[in-house]
Amino acid sequence: MAESLDFLWADPAAALPSPDSPSCPNCGSSHPKSLICRSLPGRDPVWALLRCPDCTAGFYEDQTVSDYADEGMTAESTTYFLQQGAAVSIFADILAHIQKAPGAAYVEIGCGFGFGLDVAHHAMGWSARGMDPADLSAVGRRLLGVDITPAYFDPTTVPSGSCDVVMATEVLEHLPDPGGFLREIRRGLKPDGIAVLTTPDIAAVRPAIAKPVLSATLTVGLHLVLQSAASLDFLLRQAGFTHVLVQSDGWKLTAFAATTPLALREDKAARQAIAIRYLTERAESRSQDDDLYFGFAGRAYFEAVSAQDQAAAERVWKDLGPRLQHRYQIDIDTITSPLPQTTETVSRDISAVMPLNLAAIMLARAYQRLQAVEARAGLLPRFAAINAVCAPLWSWLNALQIGDMQTRQILWVAQAEVALCVAAQGRRAVLPMMAKLAESPTGSGREAIVRRSIELLIHGEKPYLATKLARQESLPHMRVTGDTLVTALLRSFLRELFYRSRQALRG
Repeated sequence: MAESLDFLWADPAAALPSPDSPSCPNCGSSHPKSLICRSLPGRDPVWALLRCPDCTAGFYEDQTVSDYADEGMTAESTTYFLQQGAAVSIFADILAHIQKAPGAAYVEIGCGFGFGLDVAHHAMGWSARGMDPADLSAVGRRLLGVDITPAYFDPTTVPSGSCDVVMATEVLEHLPDPGGFLREIRRGLKPDGIAVLTTPDIAAVRPAIAKPVLSATLTVGLHLVLQSAASLDFLLRQAGFTHVLVQSDGWKLTAFAATTPLALREDKAARQAIAIRYLTERAESRSQDDDLYFGFAGRAYFEAVSAQDQAAAERVWKDLGPRLQHRYQIDIDTITSPLPQTTETVSRDISAVMPLNLAAIMLARAYQRLQAVEARAGLLPRFAAINAVCAPLWSWLNALQIGDMQTRQILWVAQAEVALCVAAQGRRAVLPMMAKLAESPTGSGREAIVRRSIELLIHGEKPYLATKLARQESLPHMRVTGDTLVTALLRSFLRELFYRSRQALRG
């Protein structure tokens, strides 16, 4: 075993299947299971994550179900959820796949705050209701006005063949009998109904992933079964679904399943337009500068910039910028250093002095300026400011044991963008910067930044510096004949040699 973070990874070369492994809760296999990771000896709680060799799902030895009705919500965690953690744009994108007419019957199991219900009603025009026993659902009923039954899923509340769409996001991993749950979903659907699921992807459980991000996937004590794309496909087909699509973004699995051919909206731009319009209109419906406004507006702005929809981004920013100044006294276009209130101690309630999605807003603002053809080299202060201002935010979230993957990834992207800006300026400082740049929290992306830096140096007529960076990084495929970047580097290098030789001859 090799120690990593606060638990032990199994050594693939040494770990042997245990002959007395428990049956897989996913497929029922009694074959010996292999160990993925486990708690450190002497640590509490004691746990082990096993992998089924047949369906490829992972599961914990302890299958005790937690009581989510007693799940308390602190003021800080509620603010975080509303402003940053809900990922309401993901709900919008997922539901925008589904082409059902207005008035369709939508049921969401484990709906939490109710953002999925809000999207179903306001963006899709469906009749939406949900169920969830957690305290957060009461907050959602009050703030969103959505129909939530404060209880666990009860099959008797979903009559057979009554639903056009049934959705369960981040629910399956909490259940000891995921197959039985999916059979109940299929029972509740109309003949042409569709089931929608999201659940963590066990492919994200690997040593390269940053600890806070990995911890969110493992969630020891709450998660019971972690699906792979293959195991989820198997489970849905075993439940009676004949048309199944399982997608992975590397962290989360999203599945659409039906007993009739799937007719999904495949046009990403069309789905983005639905999400941006929904987020923008919901932000504009908030008269106060409250947490829910900044959650809607921050997501709307980030999504509009990501879609390179300048008109939509400007529409949101026209309101978001002044409201940031009004509530937090923050001017995104001039802020360059940490807020004084955040430098004293990370125990301070940072949500009182900045929105918890500030990193995403700042990154979107910098990218919007880049899209407006502002020179990358001149944007270095904007990208550098993201880490300077938001590093205390990350420390505060860590202290609350909130593993916010997006904030951590944004801080890494900001660091990478600083290095790209320096490369665009043609400065030698790019060499030590790239040497210090760690791999991203997602476990991939650094090589793309290195290649982009080399491209910027080539375009800036700095082939010698580009060559040094390529040698420093020792990219394996840089030595492969036919690599387009190698070809560009060689041409730029030879061009500079030609001009230097000609200058020497003239001199």
